[in-house]
Amino acid sequence: MSGPTVPWMVVPTLTRHDLLGRMLASVDVRIGTLVVVDNSGTLDDAGTDLADDFRVLRMPTNLGVAASWNLALRLAYRAPWMLIASDDVTFPAGALEAFAELSGEDRLVLSSAWPHWCAFTIGAGIVHRVGVFEEGYFPAYFEDTDYERRLHRAGLEVTIGPHVGHQNSSTLRSGDFAAANDRSFAANQALFEADRPHGFDPYRWRALAWF
Repeated sequence: MSGPTVPWMVVPTLTRHDLLGRMLASVDVRIGTLVVVDNSGTLDDAGTDLADDFRVLRMPTNLGVAASWNLALRLAYRAPWMLIASDDVTFPAGALEAFAELSGEDRLVLSSAWPHWCAFTIGAGIVHRVGVFEEGYFPAYFEDTDYERRLHRAGLEVTIGPHVGHQNSSTLRSGDFAAANDRSFAANQALFEADRPHGFDPYRWRALAWF
């Protein structure tokens, strides 16, 4: 029997667990290990037969996008490459197979949907050369733009892969996150324009947290 089409898939989620279920229902290939990073700590641990190994990691606090992606990279350090997807995407038939065909240890493949980082695969060789995502961009936005800039400086190219469905900014439409994002977005933009690595800072995270 052949192995899974996607060796590792990690999906961070915050509040839109309804959309997470819709996304998982669109998966049409076998997954080796499927991990949901639950940044609200409230997701029901329902099983799935999509993967050889399925786990829900309930976080006691919201890690934000960059730290959730970095957790994914660390969990899958033995895998040649992994897929990271937002909870509000859906995969058209054949999209995951197309991702798998394009992916590898030394490749970063972004979805052709906008924003491109709503679903992407990243190889271990890319992380080896470029590093993990900048956690100073908290809780969301500019972590992807910063990584693309670092890729360019390392002389690496991004591959544009298949299209996925995406309900953009769905998390901002839940709770009272829109006003909080106005504050954190401006702070993250200023950090990006300053072009200085910042890393994790508990005081910055406290100031920019959405809840």
